[in-house]
Amino acid sequence: MSAKIRLDPALIDFLRPDVSRSGSLYTQLARSLTQAIDEGLLLDGDFILPQRDLAEALGVSRVTVRKAIECLVAEGLLSQRQGAGTVVTRRAQVLIRKNIAVLNSFTDDMVARGLAPSSSWVARVTVQASVKEAQALNLSPGDLVSRFTRVRYASATPMAYEIATVPGNLVPNALAVGDSLYHALEALDARPIRAVQTMTAINAEPAVGQALKINTQDAVLYIERQGFDGTDKPVEFTRSWYRGDLYNFVAELNTTEQP
Repeated sequence: MSAKIRLDPALIDFLRPDVSRSGSLYTQLARSLTQAIDEGLLLDGDFILPQRDLAEALGVSRVTVRKAIECLVAEGLLSQRQGAGTVVTRRAQVLIRKNIAVLNSFTDDMVARGLAPSSSWVARVTVQASVKEAQALNLSPGDLVSRFTRVRYASATPMAYEIATVPGNLVPNALAVGDSLYHALEALDARPIRAVQTMTAINAEPAVGQALKINTQDAVLYIERQGFDGTDKPVEFTRSWYRGDLYNFVAELNTTEQP
């Protein structure tokens, strides 16, 4: 295992955030560091530059570097050694256990676990509903929907590829929604309070594998969820592909007999 401080210009160029891209600079840097580790550009035992030097090399603030490193320390990809610096230590990542009996947003779920949730938008569009979307949302042919396609992250780790759809008469402009769709629906008094979902184990298609940084045909958990508001009207139809290597879904089961 190597024990060196990585100074090469090619790595610095790979890590450098771009102010013209979506997402905060620290989340960009955290994802670039994660990708560098995944692709072998940074190896176990490699030391990265001290925070002050790395910030100067990347042209960002020390706060940006510190927050990115904190994300990867929480994920177990980096560790900070007193008097030695920050070193790549790719230990096994924490497996997330998700209770499927609880209806909450990805953002709220990750915050409750002490992780930093974020999203990378693939597309936000208001379009004519597909047949499947129209059926799930009880819409007529030709009705509009707002469709949100994104990759969901916990700290710097891609966790899920998601396509969420809501009726266009509820959210007429997809670009008006920020990081949390559920928070936007709550502001409209239309947050789902009940959901029906199905779960299937499938193999990742190329687009999903690329987004989640896994191999095509790796196992993923595919979930379809239909969410209903307080009047029992369908307000959300979401299709999600969760990484099978990082997620366990659990449920508490009880008999119908009473003591």
